Amino acid sequence: MSINLLRDIRSFRVVVIHPQDAEAEELLRQLHRIGCQARSEWPPPKDRPSGVDLIFLDMTQLLSGQGRLSWSSADDGPPIVAVLDYESPTVLKALVDYGVRGFVSKPIRAFGLLTTMFMAHRAAEGERGMRKRLHKVEQRLDGIKKVSKAKAILIEQRRITEEEAYRFIRERAMARRTTIEAVAAAIIDASEMLMAENPSR
Repeated sequence: MSINLLRDIRSFRVVVIHPQDAEAEELLRQLHRIGCQARSEWPPPKDRPSGVDLIFLDMTQLLSGQGRLSWSSADDGPPIVAVLDYESPTVLKALVDYGVRGFVSKPIRAFGLLTTMFMAHRAAEGERGMRKRLHKVEQRLDGIKKVSKAKAILIEQRRITEEEAYRFIRERAMARRTTIEAVAAAIIDASEMLMAENPSR
């Protein structure tokens, strides 16, 4: 996986959000040397650059007067690598707030650039994977809660045991070729609808 990512980085589409100066030119030159399709933009765009795999962002210039970018810290965007020429508590806080995955310092040098890109993209991919797994766990927990609630409704309404209630839900799911969670949700919705129509119950 890591070897494939390293190979892919050589064909990355990169945008360098940096004033048009010697540092930006050197960064673009090094990116082209690696094999990336790189372009520069300044001032920072209002909308997130589309169709790119990585963003280099001049953080110190941004903090000195350009203001916060609304798109910078979005989870689904390409990873951001900060370009820094000094360190301070404000800069460090901005790195966290912007979800920066790596940094390069000025003056721009070839050494470490590929490694930084590799680690930034790998970290972003890892976080995306964790978010997907977390979402699946949350969905599973939500399904368990729905099934438990549906069983409680059936137990009360039909005067049956918990095992019988679960069997009822499972059989309905098999008959309708759907999930147990979907049947549970339907039972809950039907019960809530009846309660709304007959609030005295």
